[in-house]
Amino acid sequence: MLTRRRGRPVRALARAAVALALAAAGAAGGTASGAAQAGPAGTAATVPAPASRTVALVTGQRLLVGTTGRHVSGYRMLPQDGPAATLVSFGGGGGDTYAVPADVLPEVGRRLDLSLFDVTALARQSTAGGRTPLDLTFAAGTPPAAPPGVRLTSVTGSTATGVLDPGSAAAFGRAVRERRLPPALESVRLGGTGTGTAARPHFPLHTLRISARGLSGGPGNTPLGSIVLNTDDVSRFGTVVPVENGEGNVQVPAGHYAVYTLFVDRAADGAETAWREVAQDTTVAEDGPDTTVAVEEAAADRRVTVTTPQPATADVLKLTWFRTGPSGNVTFDSVQVGSPATVPVYVNARPAAAAGSRYVVQWGGAAPDGGAYRYDVAFGSDDVPADQAFRAEPGELATVEHRFSADPAAGGAPGSLYVLPVDGFTRAVEAAGQTVLPPPVDQGRQAVPGSRTEYVGTADGGGWAFGTVTAQLDTFDSDTLTLAPGSTRTVDWAHGPLAPGLGTHHDQQVRECTACAGGGQFTLYLPTGDSEPDHVGSVAADTDFTLSRDGTRLVDEPDVIGARVSAGDGPADYRAVLDTDRSATGAGQSVRTRTELAFHDPGRGADPGLDLPADVPCPAAGCRIMPALTLTYRLDTDPSNTGPEGGTQGLDLTVGHLSYDGRGSHAPVTSATVSVSFDGGATWQPAALTGSAGNYHADWRNTGTAAPSIEVTAADGAGGSITQTVTAAYGIAPGSTR
Repeated sequence: MLTRRRGRPVRALARAAVALALAAAGAAGGTASGAAQAGPAGTAATVPAPASRTVALVTGQRLLVGTTGRHVSGYRMLPQDGPAATLVSFGGGGGDTYAVPADVLPEVGRRLDLSLFDVTALARQSTAGGRTPLDLTFAAGTPPAAPPGVRLTSVTGSTATGVLDPGSAAAFGRAVRERRLPPALESVRLGGTGTGTAARPHFPLHTLRISARGLSGGPGNTPLGSIVLNTDDVSRFGTVVPVENGEGNVQVPAGHYAVYTLFVDRAADGAETAWREVAQDTTVAEDGPDTTVAVEEAAADRRVTVTTPQPATADVLKLTWFRTGPSGNVTFDSVQVGSPATVPVYVNARPAAAAGSRYVVQWGGAAPDGGAYRYDVAFGSDDVPADQAFRAEPGELATVEHRFSADPAAGGAPGSLYVLPVDGFTRAVEAAGQTVLPPPVDQGRQAVPGSRTEYVGTADGGGWAFGTVTAQLDTFDSDTLTLAPGSTRTVDWAHGPLAPGLGTHHDQQVRECTACAGGGQFTLYLPTGDSEPDHVGSVAADTDFTLSRDGTRLVDEPDVIGARVSAGDGPADYRAVLDTDRSATGAGQSVRTRTELAFHDPGRGADPGLDLPADVPCPAAGCRIMPALTLTYRLDTDPSNTGPEGGTQGLDLTVGHLSYDGRGSHAPVTSATVSVSFDGGATWQPAALTGSAGNYHADWRNTGTAAPSIEVTAADGAGGSITQTVTAAYGIAPGSTR
């Protein structure tokens, strides 16, 4: 259990979490143009260490959800046990994000309230230990009886409250699927949310009817349900509509809608034989009759298939429909995960939407032996083409060699790798600030330490964002890697030392500039990184952060990794100190860090090379990048971040500046030192250092078997400096030499 002197335990989730943290901080501090007035310590808007928590859906699936305060920034589905399963997800704009196992869709909107699958609300409502609070209603006059897996905590008449423990969610899910809920149970909703459904603005409502026919031509073969999304503004309306005996209806405001209806075909023994997903558009007029959408299962007659040069067993099939609207992008996701993911999936052909649309097929599969290689490919188009037979051509593949390091304190527990295709459409969505990309897909449990050879498709532009979750639920995410056909790229994950830094970024993913000023605001935060300069990581840690400008202390706070303060356009000198402590998590490496960072902001227009690229999020147009130093370490250690006892230890050190697509400070690096301590920092010895201009190599001899600490200092010609100390930066293997 984490403890700290103030605040509460945190686990950090990178990427969109930090961007959302800054947005929340700006909202707390004032308007976008003048937020967060500088002043005495604690009055600035701080950037919380983005938290993450494991949330169990009531049906048993586990999600790792990133949160900042009461805001949710994104989620990943953690590796699942058992056979392949299908999850549907939808959301966008300013609305909540929902994730629903497709096989329980028939109960959603009936006895299961949609709030049970509201990822945004679940992350707020889950109690200590991951327990989910529930409100239950039973038939009038019927004493409440706990459904399987649920523990009732109070009973009032025919209503009750209860909790669902993560370990009991699978039992509840089985009861839902097997129709074994108590007959008198009328509704289950997420506790503490009133009606359990996300609050929506009030608009005049109109009836939208769903009339569905199965392959038999009648209503008997009914769909699992329909997802109805307002494409003008999904926060105005988005829900699951139950369809019973071929009919469903819902009250909606006027506007344009996308309707996605899911059917499942079954054999006589109940086994699934096919999934059919029908996408349609409709308009609900402000003045007019009720709107009816006729859904024909037979319209989904295009089977989605992917073939690869070598044999591969499918474990991922993800279909994403993007729609562009005036208030942001809307997404609907259908992802089949597990091995084997072999249930055939059919869709209907659709033209491109006039306002903008994108359809992406993501497919993944592993070698039949489960470990030699895997394929991850994606195919995107503005329409839904009639030809859904995709082929991964050998000439369109790149190779990514993933190498996973791990702290031995994790005990050999597995991690996981996540991938997300990023094409021109999603880049444009990001540039417009419409950061509602679907969640990345887990590619299965990954042995750590370990490696994986991945053949990656380039047919949809070759852009991929990768991420990993360690056994300790630490996360690391890459910028978008644009891979050329035939190329090979090696990526190291969680290779230590793990330490805060600003990074060197190209085509970065949904992250606000880590150190920028503009529009009356200055922002600085320090996420944790590994040995890849573009990786943004988040780890469980206690933190303390201070920030001073021109010698005046602006921020002195625990549990944060940065701050946003008001700032003028003139020059200023900044100094920041961030302390992190992972000792309460049981970490054996990179246990504590101290980062002291100082730099001079030359002011607006003083150096055009500091102008932030327009596609990098920032509170205002015309932001400038701070000329702040950043360090990248590459220790010559094995995948357990361990070096040899008595042997020579090497370190490649890169000293550079925060940069985006090559823009940032190019002030010369004028000095660097590396020191090592084998007694917890009581004494230090200098390492032999060679190199210049920011590229260095350090050598020293390991002494004893205690985990050594490393201290690095560097300075540049513009008056900037950095000092970083990492306690227990790596391990030493007793008895080994080299």
